[in-house]
Amino acid sequence: MNFGFWNFYTYYNQNRMFSPCKSLVGDDLAYGAVVLGRRLRALGHNVATLDMQPLSWFDRVLFFDYPTKFNKHFRGLLRLKHPDLNLMLCEPPIIRPDNYQLKNHAPFKRVLTWKKDLCAANPGKYILYHAGHKFQQPTPPRPFHERKLCVLINSFMFSTRPHELYSERIRAVRWFESHAARDFDLIGTEWDKPLFTGRMSALNLPLRFFYRRIPLFKALKLKRFPSFIGPNTVSKNLTLKAYRFCLAYENSVEQGYLTEKLFDCFFAGCVPIYLGAPDVLDLVPANTFIDKRQFPTYEKLHDFISTMSGREYEGYLAAIDSFLNSPQMRPFIAETFVEDFLGNFAREAPVNQGRFPT
Repeated sequence: MNFGFWNFYTYYNQNRMFSPCKSLVGDDLAYGAVVLGRRLRALGHNVATLDMQPLSWFDRVLFFDYPTKFNKHFRGLLRLKHPDLNLMLCEPPIIRPDNYQLKNHAPFKRVLTWKKDLCAANPGKYILYHAGHKFQQPTPPRPFHERKLCVLINSFMFSTRPHELYSERIRAVRWFESHAARDFDLIGTEWDKPLFTGRMSALNLPLRFFYRRIPLFKALKLKRFPSFIGPNTVSKNLTLKAYRFCLAYENSVEQGYLTEKLFDCFFAGCVPIYLGAPDVLDLVPANTFIDKRQFPTYEKLHDFISTMSGREYEGYLAAIDSFLNSPQMRPFIAETFVEDFLGNFAREAPVNQGRFPT
C-alpha cells in the first residue's frame, strides 16, 4: 500500500518527517512519524509526503492538522474524489481553531484526535490517540546542589483567545525577574524581538515573517526580558539536566491535551511544574510533578521549590522513574502510537495500489 502524509508545517514535508530532526524548543518533536515510516516500510508498504509522488500514487492519505483549501495537494485529492483521506488533529484550538470546526472534517474518512468528546460522539469516525514520544530512560542528573532552581523553555507567544496560557508564562517570567532573578533562566526564541501583547498581538504574525526572513530584522534584538539567555543551542534534554525544576505550561487549558512539555522533563530527570490539562491526574501520577494549580501565587510556589530538600527532590525523581517504567507510560510512547495506527489504517486491503484514476 502507498501511504501519503502531509504536515501543515511544511518543514516536515519533502519526506523530512521520516528523518530525526531537532527544534530549538524540543527534541524529536516528530519522532512518531519517524517510527511510523520505518514500521510501514518494514511491513512492505511505501511512504512519502504528498509533494514527492503524483497524487494518483497514494492509496491512503493522512494530513497532520487540517490542510485548508489553500493546500494544492488537498484540493487535488478532493477533485480526484479520493476515497481514503484521513486527518490527525495535533495543534490545539488556540493555535488552529479550524482544526475543530466539524464541517472541516467532512472530507475525511477518519479523524485521529486527543479530544475524548469527539470520540464519544462519533466513535466510528473519531479515533482517540496520544502523541507518541521518544522514550528515554533518564540518565543520572547533576547533583542536586549543582543545579539552578528553575527554567522555562518556550518560544514567545501571545493570544487573546480563551483558555490560553501564554500570558501565564509571561506572568511567571516577570515574577521571577522581579523577585528571584538568580533562581531563574528563560530560554527559547523571539523573547528578544519586538512583538506585541494584548489586542495588538494580531500583528505578530507578519512581524515574525520579517524577523525570520529579512537580514536587517533578523539581527534586531531587544532586552525585553532580563532573564532571557538565548535560544537552546544544545538538546533540550541536556539543558534541562542543569535545572531542578522547569515551568512546563501547555499552550492552553484543554481536557486531555498533554504534550511533550511534561515528558521532556521526565526524560531529563527534571521535575516539571505543570499547568495545562485539567485531567492531568487521570493520565500521570500526582507525585511525578508539581501541580501549579496548588499554588495561588508565585511567591508560594517559589517558597515551596526553593526550600525543598535534596531528599524530597529525590522522591519526585524516583516517582518519575517508576512511572516511566510502568504500563501507565505505554500510551505516550511512539511505538504505541504506531501500533495503534497500524491497527486502524494498515490492516485493510489497499484501496487501489497506486492506480487511483486521474
